[in-house]
Parts: sequence; structure tokens; C-alpha cells
Amino acid sequence: MDAKTQHSSANRRTGEMYLPGVKTMNEPKFVEEFLDWWRLEHASDFSPPEASDREVKYPGIPRAKCDLIFSSEGSPLATPEWSIEVKHVALVGNNGKNNDFGVAKILSPYLKDRSLIHDIERLRDHGIGKRKAVVGYSFEYSYESCYEAALKHPSHLDVVENIREVCRMNDPANGAYPLMPMIEFANEIFQHKGLVKNLIVKDFKNAWRHPAGGNGKFFAWELQ
Repeated sequence: MDAKTQHSSANRRTGEMYLPGVKTMNEPKFVEEFLDWWRLEHASDFSPPEASDREVKYPGIPRAKCDLIFSSEGSPLATPEWSIEVKHVALVGNNGKNNDFGVAKILSPYLKDRSLIHDIERLRDHGIGKRKAVVGYSFEYSYESCYEAALKHPSHLDVVENIREVCRMNDPANGAYPLMPMIEFANEIFQHKGLVKNLIVKDFKNAWRHPAGGNGKFFAWELQ
């Protein structure tokens, strides 16, 4: 997806066009292109064959839509096996500068922030799937990733330097800006509230279409 996407988005406030890649896709576009790839490359995952959809309306909630539903065990779309919400947590922006909204996207108690905890509660109370889950993804950064980004994107060194400065602010000695401390903190809260089952984390690598891309993690919880 990262290498092949033709999608490009823009800053809603300024109209500035973003560089292409998974890094700057909004969540609905990410799910759209992911589902297209999944249907093509792993069609046998779906049973019945047509049992996948996205942007599905929640019953009883005006304008609210679930990101992804699918079945792998024979359930029809009307009562799918899974309903899933997807969340992108951006530690830096398109320009590589610090993004202060990452923690809010996961843990904010305020509805205006549309956080992951609200996705969990909405799925719990209104999701149509027999099983329900939230899936997040985020790129991570370090001095090492900045070095690699500079080699791959010599025409965007300003973005790389912005990322390097964020890494320095977070960890002056090693430049580490990892995702896991925030995810582990969220996991403690979700588990304490009895909302989710065990945390699952998987690495992804080499999504370098954007200078603020590279390597990162998927993280997910199935709801209780």
C-alpha cells in the first residue's frame, strides 16, 4: 500500500498538499486501500466470499460509521463475525514536527477528540459484530531512523531534521521515540476498566514512501 498508493491528501486548514504514503493517509482511506489489497491478495480469508465491508453505519447513532466489518467463518454481513475500528496515532506531522495529539487520540475522555477509548465504548454498546476489536498503527522514530530517512529522502532533509529535533526533545541521549510506553499505559487503563482482552503488537517495516514513514507498530485489542 505504501509503495503503490496514488492517493495524496492536503492540510484542511492551509490546503498544503502532503507527500504520498501511508503516513499521510487518513483512516478511512487507509482502510479502503487495505481492504482492496486484502480482498485481492487473501480472498480465501473471507467466508462467505463477499463478507467484508467498510464505513458501515452504526445502528441508532446518526452519522457514525464502523471502519471495517468482515467474516471468516460463514456469518453474513448483516451479522458479521468481526466489527473493527482503526486508529492512526501520529507522533509527528507531515512536516516532521511534533504532534501533540497522539496521546489524546488514544486516551482522551473528551468526545471531541474521537479517541480510541470512545471507539471501544461505541463498539461495545453498538457494534454489530459477534466479535469486536480496535486496531491502531503508528510510525516510531530514533536517530537511526532519521539517518535512514535522510538517505532515502535527500530532497526532504528539512522534514528529517524536524523529526530529529523531536527525538532529541524526547530522549537527548539516544533519540528514541517509541510507541510502546504509550500503548502499555493505555493497556493498563483498558484492562483496569475491564474493556479489552490481551494486547497484541506487531511490527511493520520499510514503509518509506514518506520521510516521516519507515518502521512502526500495529497494536490491537479484542473487546471483552
